[in-house]
Amino acid sequence: MASSCEVGGAWTTQEDFVLCECWVKVGHCPVTGNEMKFYHMWRKIHAEFCERSSSPRTEMALGSRWKILNKELGKWTTFEAVKIFPKG
Repeated sequence: MASSCEVGGAWTTQEDFVLCECWVKVGHCPVTGNEMKFYHMWRKIHAEFCERSSSPRTEMALGSRWKILNKELGKWTTFEAVKIFPKG
């Protein structure tokens, strides 16, 4: 996944937030949403991210960071679901 943005350092909370918003906006688009090819989706997420942030992240960096965030958000979602819907 090539990019026109430069390489950055440690991720900020704001960058994480913007990445999540961009992923939701592009990934849940009612017109193209789940019909998009993987590389095309990340190209669109990257374009949206660059438009909304001055952060110098590449498409590859966004994808790598999303893997980390998705894993952690999955743990949080499971924890919250257990609190709302306890067994027994």
